Amino acid sequence: MTAGSAPATTPPASSSDPSASSSPRQALFKLLADVKWWLPVVSTLISISLLTKYLWVIHHPELILSSLGNPSNLVAWLFFSLLVFASLLLIVSVPSLVFTFSISICAVDRELEKGLASRFGLIVVGGYLLLSLNLLGALFDYVMAPVYFFPIVVVAAILALVVLLRRNAILHSNVLELPPGPRKPWHRRLHYTFLVVWLGTLLAFTSMTGVMPAQLAIMTWRGAETGIEALGAIGLCLLMMCLYLAPVLVFYLANGDAMPRTVRAAKVLLGCIFVNAMLLPALLDLWVYSAANLIKIRDNTELSYVLSEKDYPKEIFSSAPWQLESYEGSSGLYGVRAFRQFRFGDTLLICPASDRNITLKEIDRYAHRCIALSDAKVHVAAPVSREDAATVAKPN
Repeated sequence: MTAGSAPATTPPASSSDPSASSSPRQALFKLLADVKWWLPVVSTLISISLLTKYLWVIHHPELILSSLGNPSNLVAWLFFSLLVFASLLLIVSVPSLVFTFSISICAVDRELEKGLASRFGLIVVGGYLLLSLNLLGALFDYVMAPVYFFPIVVVAAILALVVLLRRNAILHSNVLELPPGPRKPWHRRLHYTFLVVWLGTLLAFTSMTGVMPAQLAIMTWRGAETGIEALGAIGLCLLMMCLYLAPVLVFYLANGDAMPRTVRAAKVLLGCIFVNAMLLPALLDLWVYSAANLIKIRDNTELSYVLSEKDYPKEIFSSAPWQLESYEGSSGLYGVRAFRQFRFGDTLLICPASDRNITLKEIDRYAHRCIALSDAKVHVAAPVSREDAATVAKPN
């Protein structure tokens, strides 16, 4: 190389190996492109875990291996479990969505929005209290139907809305009154009346939808109760309704931009879920239990299951809760009154008919009496005509 020659140059960094500069977004796209191999595996694992959870709920985890023989059942179980989970999320989020819609109608700035959200929150909590009083009336055999009770809550919400907004002249004028200008008096009164009635209806609806997920969770797990237990359930229902409203209130009352407030609201939501799980330990149980009822994996309908003594001797059902039926003219066949606690693949778990209305939290009281059978060897008895003397069932 001569003294006047140019030095050798290295290629720019941008021309290096493309694989070395791949971004996380490209890696995500590649993962999504390979969905054909990872989605079935992940779906199967989720389905098996949910199925195992349900078997733990009914205190029969030993049935998991005998229940996995039919892959189509796993797909159905996964689909309906996710469907129930999405439905529960939708039900729980309805109060927050309606509350957000109520705030958006008013179209106020950020500072007034905080005061408006606090007043709307007080009105919704007041509706919760009215609902709790209505539930309390059930203890004395007096409860008002929603078709009559909802207008009362609407009127109460309208009165509370007018009173709370009148205490802040700036908020009252910005929310309920039309801006200054050449408007006719009847036009302003009509606008005022319509907006008050509409906002009152939305806030009352927020209260009514808040009680739905709380009642669903409590009644599915705890069942109907009376006396002191019912008072505790009503108080628990009121607390859960307030928890469902807490995240959206935090979003509107917290300081800062939208993103930091969303993060805070998400943290509060996680805290509410934790408190809910502490109050109702069977939160996940409700999920899989509801899915099992939806797709008839579990069915508490009382039926007569016909079995053969060659497959299942009568001694298996000799304990007191079982109701046996013998059939004349049918050698070796007998029936047992039971309900289906679990059916998946060729596995059938039946329990005594007398236990079919026991609540979720009390399943352990009769789980030891349930008996697992082969679904292929069990038949459901058809309705029997009284005139058919050859097949009339006689209680044993």
